[in-house]
Amino acid sequence: MLIVVDVQNGFITTSSAHVVPVVAQLVDRWYDTDAPVVFTRYFNYRGSPFERLVGWSGLLDAPDTDIVAELETHCRDPRTHLLDKTTYTAFTSEAAHLIATLGVTDVYLCGIATDACIFKTALDIFEADLTPWVITDACASNARRHPPQQIHDSALMHMSRLLGAGQLIDSTEALSVIKRPAV
Repeated sequence: MLIVVDVQNGFITTSSAHVVPVVAQLVDRWYDTDAPVVFTRYFNYRGSPFERLVGWSGLLDAPDTDIVAELETHCRDPRTHLLDKTTYTAFTSEAAHLIATLGVTDVYLCGIATDACIFKTALDIFEADLTPWVITDACASNARRHPPQQIHDSALMHMSRLLGAGQLIDSTEALSVIKRPAV
């Protein structure tokens, strides 16, 4: 299963925009193999912990909450599962149910932000006794208060330690492991 985490207008910055074409290529290839694809959308709300504790009140409504135009048509594809969330993790109860229903054991992650939603989702998947794969060149940080590349690299270093270095792969490796369906 490929989970595309929060590639939404409000999370696109100069430091995160470069992942969009990589994510699009991954999604197209996953479709070619009939493997499940999930898109998540984050929705903030007034009084959320993000607003109260972090001081961040973005992604309250459209167009910030919309999936980026380059990927939006993928969300309407009948092979796509679209899950909404209000937390860091994409491993919501709905996602856990979908993963169990589909018999998925390996979950490939890409999207925004490496240091937040990807990080939390990868750890939650690991702790659910599933196998997370973080596609490093298809993830980015959209940090604004800190240098985004340093934040991205730091998150990857922590995930390498917590998940195992082998769980961090690039898109070339991810594309090489997925199989075309039997004819």
